[in-house]
Amino acid sequence: MVNDIINILLNLDIKDILATEEVWKKYKDPFRLLITIIISIRVREEKTIEVSERLFSKYRAIEDIKNSSIDEIRDTIKDIGLFNQKAKWIKYIAEVWDYNKICDEEFIRSLPGVGRKVANLYLSVVCNKDYIAVDTHVHRILNRLGIINTRNHEETEKELYKILDKSYWKLINFKLVRFGRNICKPRDPKCEICPLNNYCKYYKNINNKEKNK
Repeated sequence: MVNDIINILLNLDIKDILATEEVWKKYKDPFRLLITIIISIRVREEKTIEVSERLFSKYRAIEDIKNSSIDEIRDTIKDIGLFNQKAKWIKYIAEVWDYNKICDEEFIRSLPGVGRKVANLYLSVVCNKDYIAVDTHVHRILNRLGIINTRNHEETEKELYKILDKSYWKLINFKLVRFGRNICKPRDPKCEICPLNNYCKYYKNINNKEKNK
């Protein structure tokens, strides 16, 4: 069943612009990609793109960020969540960034603001590493479907390594983010038009409740 569901997800053609893909396609720059992923924490894709572009337009080189103050960086990104903390992270990362270490996992994972999801997504895109990046969409959707039964993102990642074919690992995040933004939304999911409703534990539970009213 898992492979059936994943194959349906991978074949869905949902038109949606994602910040990570857009920034990587435009710049092909590991530093800008990492900063974009950090900006995206608890921020919608559209806002992430807007704020990232604003930051990169103001600071066209890493040296510009290094020479800027945390207050100036903060003022540039102040309309997103966690902007105070993210400004400090951006400043620090610019100061220590080394293009010779862009695929040095120990270096990348040691940077402030770089948790498992951020690191895994960065490493899979920039370094073609086989990692699963688990965000709120991945965790929510696969638990709703009943594929897994986990309490947090770390548990979800561990379970997915066990049940997903390795060829799916780098793809699953992008597919589920699009699916989660457009169909399996956190609130008011579009279950009636969902191509996975026949498999879905959440949808079956809703139908059973309706029948028992």
